[in-house]
Amino acid sequence: MLRYPTIIRNSIIPKLSSIFINVYAITIFPFIFIKDEGHDVVINHESIHFKQQRELLVIFFYLLYVYDWIVGLIKYRSPSFAYRKIRFEQEAYENDENPYYLIIRKRFAWRKYQV
Repeated sequence: MLRYPTIIRNSIIPKLSSIFINVYAITIFPFIFIKDEGHDVVINHESIHFKQQRELLVIFFYLLYVYDWIVGLIKYRSPSFAYRKIRFEQEAYENDENPYYLIIRKRFAWRKYQV
């Protein structure tokens, strides 16, 4: 399986994905789509999602992602807060400013987070 994502800059995909929240960048394996040129923190955040998707053979990532968002939406009644409580987003936001995180990250690190 691929080790690194392909980064697509100045993409329309984030805008098309902005249904419930404003999307700046999105990872759809094996690509990272960024609304503009992007920056290191965003690329690191999305690269964390790339690793998560690889671990879960892509489809299971999306199933669990949607499940977490629905549970969060019911629990918190806020689409944006539900998004921030998705376990994959929690891991990515907590570590996206650490340029070494992907080197030291343990497999399935997202399991320590809860909706």
